Amino acid sequence: MCNPILLAVAAVATTATSVIGQIQGAKAQTKNIQASLDVKSQQIDDASTAEVNDRLREARREQGRITVAAGESGLNLNSGAVETLLMDSVTQASLSNERSLANRESRRLAADAEAQSMVPSRPTALGAGLQIALAGAQAYGASAGKGK
Repeated sequence: MCNPILLAVAAVATTATSVIGQIQGAKAQTKNIQASLDVKSQQIDDASTAEVNDRLREARREQGRITVAAGESGLNLNSGAVETLLMDSVTQASLSNERSLANRESRRLAADAEAQSMVPSRPTALGAGLQIALAGAQAYGASAGKGK
């Protein structure tokens, strides 16, 4: 006949090892998810920066075309019509850049929410203690019940 105390100790040790493994596995998985989120966030930032820079370059080209066309037409560059066209170009570029930045924030929030949904749960200290105690109690109860 097995000693109930030895069986309880073995169950406690086995369960404690299992709980520690769960905690370590969850920590490692969380670390990997965070690293993946960091890479994704950097990619989102890089894409947004490229969009903004492309739009600014396009706006400068457009403003150059407006200036050249006005000069070739003999218009004064300080005339209201030319200034209005140049201001419209600046305004459109600004609106496009604001939209790109808003989209960036939206994509980052979505990536963060996705990462948070993937984070595994870890046993709390209380939960781990209860699992270990319950395993010991069940093993002791089962072996003590057989001895009767």
